[in-house]
Amino acid sequence: MGRIEIRDFDGNLEDLRSMARQSWLCEYGSAPWRDLFRPELVRHIFAGVPDPRFLTAAYEGSKLIGFMANLPRQYRLRGKTYQGVVSTMFVTRQGYAGAGAYLISECLRRNAAFGADFALMFFVRGHRPWPLFDRVLGKRVRIERLKTMHAIVHAVDFDKIVYSQSLTAFEVAAIKLLGAHRPIVRPPTPGLVRKYQREDLSRILAMTRRYPDQDSLVRVFDEESLGRQLSSGDVTQTVVYEREGSVHGFINFSTHAMVTRQGGYRWAWVDLLSWEGLSGSEKKALLAGLWEASRARGAIGILEWNKAYYSKMPLYRARFIPWLPLVEARAWILNPDLSLSGVNSVVEEVI
Repeated sequence: MGRIEIRDFDGNLEDLRSMARQSWLCEYGSAPWRDLFRPELVRHIFAGVPDPRFLTAAYEGSKLIGFMANLPRQYRLRGKTYQGVVSTMFVTRQGYAGAGAYLISECLRRNAAFGADFALMFFVRGHRPWPLFDRVLGKRVRIERLKTMHAIVHAVDFDKIVYSQSLTAFEVAAIKLLGAHRPIVRPPTPGLVRKYQREDLSRILAMTRRYPDQDSLVRVFDEESLGRQLSSGDVTQTVVYEREGSVHGFINFSTHAMVTRQGGYRWAWVDLLSWEGLSGSEKKALLAGLWEASRARGAIGILEWNKAYYSKMPLYRARFIPWLPLVEARAWILNPDLSLSGVNSVVEEVI
């Protein structure tokens, strides 16, 4: 093994995607994994990065052996505003896992230099980096667990879910018994469910600023970042509920490619939601709009992580069901005066 150097990513997206695919196919085997490096998604993610130093890579000579993106954010918590980053897209080439600790260490150094109070990460439970991070970095950087999140899902194309997930006959029968394979039918309501329009931005921005932050870590948006989150090409989309000429609720989702050895399949992941003040039938109508928009995007299912900042009862009434795996939200604390202990909900996309 040659000399390993940690430096700014050189921008070779084709090389990055190839490395990630080889690494994750080996790690996950037949289990599905999310293709975070498809070109449309990468352009969307990197659009919010203001400085190349937030994109950090490990090299052996000119050979890319590791990568991590650090996405700058602002958050509210208990009436105060903090600078944070979401550290994501972490991957190392097979045989170079040890370089990951050096890569993470440099990312944390850079994040601290930029004034970040913490670095937030989402990991599938059992994913191999955490034991490494706990062992190597846990003695130098305080790591706090925010919450463990389970998924709830609803089918859009049930036959493709059965095939892609290799479901057993028992699992198929159980899902059909619960009704999660059926379309979500829109009930009659006094309002209109429609696709997001640019004119809705200021209203939705005001709604995001009303998320309570007592024990909740709430992402703070400006118009530019929220506009990108609400509608971005083939990656993000939003459906809204309009009544009497005003938006009273919305659901924002991202389209992700889940890859297995059988092929790739799209899923719609719910990122942001607000529907306080809507009736039960209006919430179901909005969920039906989400189902229809997901089908139009070619998604085979809808997935929502239990981020706990709103009641999931309307989803369960619409026949969403629990699903594996589990995701843990953890944070490296860079501000010695800050603790995220007691946070029980997160308003942020899982990425």
